[in-house]
Amino acid sequence: MFEEDSKRDSTSDPESRKRLLTDEEVLQQEPNKAVKTLSWLAIAVLVLFVACSVGFIGVWIGRHHARQDPTEKVCTERLNQYSPLWDEVKISYEVQHFNGSLLKENVFRKDASPEVDAAWESLGVNYRSVAIPADKAKRAGIAKDQVKISDKYGGGYPANVEGLHQLHCLNLVRQSLYYNYEYYHKSGKGAFSNADHIVRKHVSHCLDIIRQQLMCTVDTGVLGQVWFQPTNGPIEAFVDFNTQHKCRNYEAIRAWAEAQQIPATVPADFLQPPRPGDTIYTTIP
Repeated sequence: MFEEDSKRDSTSDPESRKRLLTDEEVLQQEPNKAVKTLSWLAIAVLVLFVACSVGFIGVWIGRHHARQDPTEKVCTERLNQYSPLWDEVKISYEVQHFNGSLLKENVFRKDASPEVDAAWESLGVNYRSVAIPADKAKRAGIAKDQVKISDKYGGGYPANVEGLHQLHCLNLVRQSLYYNYEYYHKSGKGAFSNADHIVRKHVSHCLDIIRQQLMCTVDTGVLGQVWFQPTNGPIEAFVDFNTQHKCRNYEAIRAWAEAQQIPATVPADFLQPPRPGDTIYTTIP
């Protein structure tokens, strides 16, 4: 009976009941908090794992795609010295059919004349220098101690687009062919305003520039052969020089070089004088 009274008192006392309920609530809440904490932790880990996986897969796909099917931009960057041109001109490629005919001449092959000169000029063979920003010069292969433009005129380095210089060289070789030489020598213009021995050096310089460029970017295409039968002659095999090539968008590059030309007339202090430590050659390099 005493035990029954004690049990009845302990459960019927308001304070005891309040205390008991509070303890029960605590016992119920603690596991819930733990479960919630673990749930959020699991979700965070899962999200992090998914994000890392997606990032890894993205990088892998990007590298795989670039390796298996490189974009034109990636192709250009991997195979060439950096050029500031890339930042302003979209380098693209297109298939072109070369005119390799032995007998059918275009204007670029004709004998010297104002018409022929105009055609070559239209290619940009005599464009003036462009200004390369100082922060891009090193990547472009320009040394820090090379000729600079004065800061008061924008700074940077004067430079020429190599492809246009190579065409300039090809044009000079054309002008120096035995059947064109007299025409240009008499004009006394451009390279032919110099003494004959300088013209000779200029031409041989250009010839070797073209040789080096052709070897550097050696064309791995192949030339097939066609059947040819001259009048009253036997049928024979003849090389087909009319082939397809994948070419850069030359016109976009030429247009950029034209638009970026340094003015034909500049102030006397346009170029910054050499500073201590800058290389000064005693002979033409």
